[in-house]
Amino acid sequence: MPNPWIDISLAIEEGIPQWPGDEAIQMSRICEVGRESIVQITKLDWISHMSTHMDAPAHFIEGGAGIDSIPLTTVSGDAIVVEVEGESIMLADIPSDCRGLCMLFKTLNGALCDVPRFSPNYVYFEADAAEALVDRGAKLVGIDYLSVDQWGTSTYPCHYILLGAGIPILEGLDLRHVEPGHYELVAFPLRIVGCDGSPARAAIRKQAARREID
Repeated sequence: MPNPWIDISLAIEEGIPQWPGDEAIQMSRICEVGRESIVQITKLDWISHMSTHMDAPAHFIEGGAGIDSIPLTTVSGDAIVVEVEGESIMLADIPSDCRGLCMLFKTLNGALCDVPRFSPNYVYFEADAAEALVDRGAKLVGIDYLSVDQWGTSTYPCHYILLGAGIPILEGLDLRHVEPGHYELVAFPLRIVGCDGSPARAAIRKQAARREID
């Protein structure tokens, strides 16, 4: 039997934590199966950056690629889950070789997954850690909360560093039940033409180590 897929996506439903200032998700029934309709249809009203989602370069980079332009090979393939125990992801936490890998970071943010409101005290990336991910060849970067940058920043250095290098960012992952190690990742966003981001269904499955993590 092949290794089973592990869903590392958060649910999309009304009332989930969202970035302060973003409009709340609204989901309403246009019609329901019954005496007046033979079908059920739901109207969805949400922004592109909520729950488990992917940032495209266009999110921060003028003229950057939209979410529909990101190759499927960039958002799938060999991945490494790295566990970080500190209050931020630092340069020392970045493996020396990230070439062609999807780098997913499991942090203390797991404790926030069931908190029904936004928490500003989440684990984020230090700028030099983001720079190292670019320099060491990562093709995608993921984190288990709603932003790679620290709450309250006005400059968003990590978004500019990663997206400026063409590296998509996968935010809002649920890695609570995932052990560090080597995996295969699939994280396909919706094909929304020219959009800055999209919800994504992300899943991983265990695979044998192909090279050491250091």
